[in-house]
This record gives sequence, C-alpha cells and structure tokens, in this order.
Amino acid sequence: MIFHHKDVSPYSEKIRLMLGYTGISWSSVQAPLTPPRPSIDPLVGGYRRIPVAQKGADVFCDTILIAEEIARLSENPQLSPYGQSEDLSAFLQELETDVFFACVASIPVLGVIKALLQQVPLQAIPGYLQDKKKLMSDKHLIPTSREDAKATWQQFLDQLESRLASDFLHGYTPGIADFSAVHMVWFREKMDRRQVFKDRRLLRNWFHRMAAIGHGHRTDITTEDALQIAAHADPRKISEEMKRSALIGATVAVGPTDYATQATHGELVGEDENRWVLARDTQVAGRVHVHLPKRRFALTRLA
Repeated sequence: MIFHHKDVSPYSEKIRLMLGYTGISWSSVQAPLTPPRPSIDPLVGGYRRIPVAQKGADVFCDTILIAEEIARLSENPQLSPYGQSEDLSAFLQELETDVFFACVASIPVLGVIKALLQQVPLQAIPGYLQDKKKLMSDKHLIPTSREDAKATWQQFLDQLESRLASDFLHGYTPGIADFSAVHMVWFREKMDRRQVFKDRRLLRNWFHRMAAIGHGHRTDITTEDALQIAAHADPRKISEEMKRSALIGATVAVGPTDYATQATHGELVGEDENRWVLARDTQVAGRVHVHLPKRRFALTRLA
C-alpha cells in the first residue's frame, strides 16, 4: 500500500497505527503541509483531504475506506468501519462528527503553538494555520461555541475512561473503535497532556498501549515513484454487482458534505452500499479508479 500523508495529521496517525498493527508493509509519500499536492492532485482532482491511500491504480479517499481496505487485506474484520454492532456504529459516528470538531475547536492556543513548533518549520506555520482556517470555514455544520466544544471534548475523554474495562475499548485486542479514537488523543496529547490524562489512569495506559503498536514496515518513496506505479498498473476490476446502478457511465462529482467540500469529477464505474468508484483519465498516471465513501459524501450528476 502507498500512503500519502502528513506527519502532523491526526487522521494519518490513525492509519499509520492500523498499518503497524496489521503488519502490512507500506510506502510513504509525504504530502506538503498545504496544497498543491503533486502526488495526490493528479489522481483525485478536486478532493483535498489528507490522508489518501493507493494500491496500484486504485486510490482510496477518507480513512473510512482506507480502514476498510486494511481490514480486507489483513483479514481483520474488527478493523472495518462497516458491519459492526449498532452500539459501535453509533460510537464511530459520534467520533467522526461531534467529537472530532470538538477536539479541533477546543484546542488551547498555547498548545497549538507548542505542538506546531515541534513538528512544523517556523516559516511554514503562518501558511499552515491560514490553510486550516480556510479548511474549517468551508464546512456545512452547525457552529459550536468554544465552551460547548470544551465540554464535548472532556465528556469524550471521560467516556473513554469509563469504557476501558479491558485493555482496549472492546476487549483484549484493538479494533476499529480504538484506532478511530486514539488519533484525537494523540493529537491533543502533544498540546495539553496534563489535561488529557488528569484523573484518567485507564485512558493514559490505553494510549501508551496504542502508541506502542508503532507504524510497522515503512519505506519512503517519491511523488514520481507513486505516479509511476499508478501509470504501470490497471485499476481493480469492478464486480458485476457494482455495475447495476442506473448512473453507471455518467459523469459525476463526488465530495464531502461536512467540510473541505471540494469534489472529485469522473465517470461513475462502480457503486455499492458503502462507496462510489470514479474512473479518471489522467495525463501522468493514465486511467485510475478513485474510491469515495458514501458516508458524509454526496454525488452530483454532471452529464
């Protein structure tokens, strides 16, 4: 698997730990802190979120589909965001919406500066912050006050503490709930460690167990390497079941509905209950298939 990511990205950390846990060897392509991103943009067009995964000429957007791909490749169904219990699915939905935005909106200013100085070159910080401000202003969500965000974030940490009856959130081995929660704690631990773990011994121990998993077998490759791999591969065959939609063959745009709503354009060549697959003919990589989730994404027919 080729993984296009940023070291400072919490959602990238979620996938890095999943790759470490499953033992899947992966190739790392470091994306620039802000667009343009030459390893990603030619493949996916308008879509601008990080991270993105690549298998040959197939590109997987959003960690929902990347996690599903890792679960499939490693034969670990407990890592899939799909097909889980009603309680777990509701918990994942909460993590991906209310908790994530509360985590970001309640960040202490001094903590941001401290964390960025550790991870981002000084001269890049103004542009990085400006890009993040633009990214979060492009959202279709009900605004949350800072005080409400702080309360939601603290409730989430308390909820994790109360759920940790075992080593992990749902037993003695980590599952999708652990990886979907740990990256936010990882993100905030760098900024306000004392507040995160204050009076939460189980949470602290769980976090250290998760962090100890590590990132596994990583090899660094260049942007040119990743694009050449796509150019010399054929996209994964689309099953007949995924060709039954009335929109197959239509030109469509698919993009997120919550934030960073820029869409990817292409020909719809596959669809099931969880994803759309768009074919794109690119100058640098030939024909690629871009996989986009249906959860919090929308499709618009263009022609």
